Amino acid sequence: MRRRPANALLSLALAAVAMLAFVSCDDITGPPDASTPTPIDSGIRGLVQLSPTCPGPTLADPCTSPLAKQLVIVDASGKEVTRVTSAVDGTFQVTLPPGEYTVNPAPNDPLPIAPPQSVSVVAGTYTDVQIDYDSGIRIPDTPLPTDFPGPSPSSS
Repeated sequence: MRRRPANALLSLALAAVAMLAFVSCDDITGPPDASTPTPIDSGIRGLVQLSPTCPGPTLADPCTSPLAKQLVIVDASGKEVTRVTSAVDGTFQVTLPPGEYTVNPAPNDPLPIAPPQSVSVVAGTYTDVQIDYDSGIRIPDTPLPTDFPGPSPSSS
């Protein structure tokens, strides 16, 4: 009987171990875990604007500009879910599961201000919103509505 060199036996043994590890690797990892969360493909995206932004805005030119602002997203129970900051061009996007949310301006100085906005997020879509901040500048010489409750400026 002929003896094989030790290196050849060692090589065969290592190859056998490697093959067993490779073949049984599938058994160790098993099928994909069913508890792995599915990626969320819904949320809110929008545009944040400030207006008016120039002295003497008119109805024809309200002087609107994009605004970078932090927004607070709360769920239907009022619990904060996340915060998002709009980009310099006013755009933002936040991924959220389907549900009812409110987009609130983050607390800041008195001006500019924006009202909270209710948003319904549906599975598989991003709900578009526009958040309008009020700069506090008013349009001069804008006539009062005809049904304005009070004396007419021309009756004094």
